[in-house]
Amino acid sequence: MADQSAANLAFERAWSVYLLINSGVDENDERRTTLERFIRKNCEAGENDPETLTVGGLSYLKKLDEIEKYSFR
Repeated sequence: MADQSAANLAFERAWSVYLLINSGVDENDERRTTLERFIRKNCEAGENDPETLTVGGLSYLKKLDEIEKYSFR
């Protein structure tokens, strides 16, 4: 249960911060599901610190944005 709580907290924090930084992104953007899956996989792999999961999630979203940015060139 603690793992689930850490994942939920990290997901909510990371998504909230991402939306604040990227005001043009819709709250229900497909990256939301991708982020949740990423955080849960990391949690299942043994990472249970919400702060580490949050930072990892934000880094993951940044990489997704960079890939998207360069794939349309």
